Amino acid sequence: MSSLQPSAPVGDVTRFTAVDRTKDPGFFTHFLDEANELAQTGKPLILEALRLGAGQVVLDLGCGTGADVIDIARLVGPDGRVVGVDVSEALISEARRRWGDSELPIEFRIGDAHALEFDDGSFDACRTERMLMHVPDEQRALAEMVRVTRRGGRVAVFDFDWDMHSVDSLHKDTTRAIVRSFSDGLQHGWIGRRLPRLFREHGLTDVTVLPHVLFLTLEFYELLLGGHLVRVQDEGLLTPEAVERWWSDLRAKAEQGEFLAALTAFIVAGTKR
Repeated sequence: MSSLQPSAPVGDVTRFTAVDRTKDPGFFTHFLDEANELAQTGKPLILEALRLGAGQVVLDLGCGTGADVIDIARLVGPDGRVVGVDVSEALISEARRRWGDSELPIEFRIGDAHALEFDDGSFDACRTERMLMHVPDEQRALAEMVRVTRRGGRVAVFDFDWDMHSVDSLHKDTTRAIVRSFSDGLQHGWIGRRLPRLFREHGLTDVTVLPHVLFLTLEFYELLLGGHLVRVQDEGLLTPEAVERWWSDLRAKAEQGEFLAALTAFIVAGTKR
């Protein structure tokens, strides 16, 4: 058994592509809600990078529970349309439950980012947030985003570089082990730093790159890392004693108002030729 006993529900967020197979999809819904609240400072930057206008048709890929679809729909207005797509049936069901009565021009679909069921050039803009780090084939997913965007349209991605994950701890070796194992536990933990190159490789021009730092609370950090900390103990990467010392140090810092943990994201956008 793990010595870490988080007060919040425990799930391993490095396993986001398995939402529909997990015993507790509600954990992932709760995590998304908390993460979306935390990421509010970056969302206007993503929308600005898309250069949206009234009447445009926009794809939000990996839309989760759909809050960003609503924000985009308000920007494109009644003559526009926003389609939210996610691979998770549970998340799309939740999005429809939350927003199904909206009079905004929105639609939610279950779909695979690797094989979108849209014609070439179907959208004026396409965006995704915190999705490419999870998909099995990030190159194919980005290629699909480019394919369904019209010529002259914009593609934007917000994603993290998980090796640029900072936390102030007395225990450097344990911190480094946790940061590295979390990053390596994702499909693409380095996706943030790779995005500008990938955009150019996929033929996008006028590429803009904006780093964005998010500061975390201890409560969110527990949601983020709780399941992973259990797993690294179960797999023998770290001892329960090392994890307990590390977490106790962070908790003590929080009680003293000195807790600091931050993630670095990259907001990258480009224009389809």
